[in-house]
Parts: sequence; C-alpha cells; structure tokens
Amino acid sequence: MSQQPLIALVDCNNFYVSCERVFRPDLVDKPVAVLSNNDGCIVARSQEVKDLGVKMATPVHQVQHLINRYRIQLFSSNYTLYADMSHRVMQCLETFTPQLEVYSIDESFLDLTGVNSDDITAYGQQIRQAIYRNTGIPVCVGIAPTKTLAKLANYAAKKWKGTQGVLDLSDFVRREKLLRLVPASEVWGIGRQTTKRLKLT
Repeated sequence: MSQQPLIALVDCNNFYVSCERVFRPDLVDKPVAVLSNNDGCIVARSQEVKDLGVKMATPVHQVQHLINRYRIQLFSSNYTLYADMSHRVMQCLETFTPQLEVYSIDESFLDLTGVNSDDITAYGQQIRQAIYRNTGIPVCVGIAPTKTLAKLANYAAKKWKGTQGVLDLSDFVRREKLLRLVPASEVWGIGRQTTKRLKLT
C-alpha cells in the first residue's frame, strides 16, 4: 500500500524585516519596514506595520505621518544580507528532508513523505525551532498532501496564533473546515478573475 504524499511549505515570517532584526534584536516587536532600492516604497513590513494598515509597495511619503507617530524604523534594502540569510535557512531545511524545493528566497517545499515521526505537527515544530536557533529567523510550517494545500496550511499557520506556527492538513475533515473559512483568493493559483467568478456561483 502506497503512502500518502506529505508536503511541507516552510515560509519565513516577514523575511526582510526578520533579517534586519537578527542584527537589531532591540527591534523585535517594534514597527519595522524595509524600503525599495531607491528608498521610495515599502517592500517589507513587520506585523506591527501591517496592523497599522500599511500596504505593500506603499510610497514612503504617503505614510510619513504614521512613520513619525509610531516611530517606524526604516531600513534600506540589503539584498546581499537577505540572500545570505536565505542560504542559511535552506541549509538548515536540508537536514529535515531528502527532497527540498526552494520556491523563493524565503520559502521552500519539503517532501516529508515517509518521515519517521509519530506526530507530524511536532516534527513541524522541530523544523521551526531549528531554523530559529540556527538563523534567528521565525518561520511557519504548513503540511498537507499537496503543494496547494500546504500553501493554504501555511497561510492559516501565520493567521491563527492557536496553531503555534504549524498546521497539518493531512486530515480530510480539517481540510474541509479550513476551506470553508478561508477566502478563495488565498488558495494558491486562484487569481482575481477566478475569485470574482466563484463569488457569482
């Protein structure tokens, strides 16, 4: 009998900001944003900045009042640093799976099919803890039978604190429950036009 595929998506939390915080631990839990190459737009935001309603790619001058009021710390982009930190994260992930697919600078798919673990959620927590211990970068882990569902699980792991950063969607009932709660636009591969059509059905 063949084993059910098991895929994990490990995604770094607010990656550019987290990289800066590794070297500025005094800024943990403080509002932080990273700027584009010309320092004109915001390209990464800490959760504190997101909670202020600041959107991705917002021109700095449009939110200068928030920057002043909430003392948002701004950093110019340092892509050399981010690439180095990404490499460290991926090296750590390689120790948890024989098959690692780097999807972007801050996220990877891990094939966990056949992993010898009685509790796959606990295994996800081991991954989180190892990455934070070795790099200082916080991550969330979504686990499911497919990449699309692993993406969805990761979204939920980031959104709901009760998951403690790891969500396993191997169970059909849990998958169905989450799919009813999550907007269609958050499902990987469903764009704006498809979302609009789904709303009409």
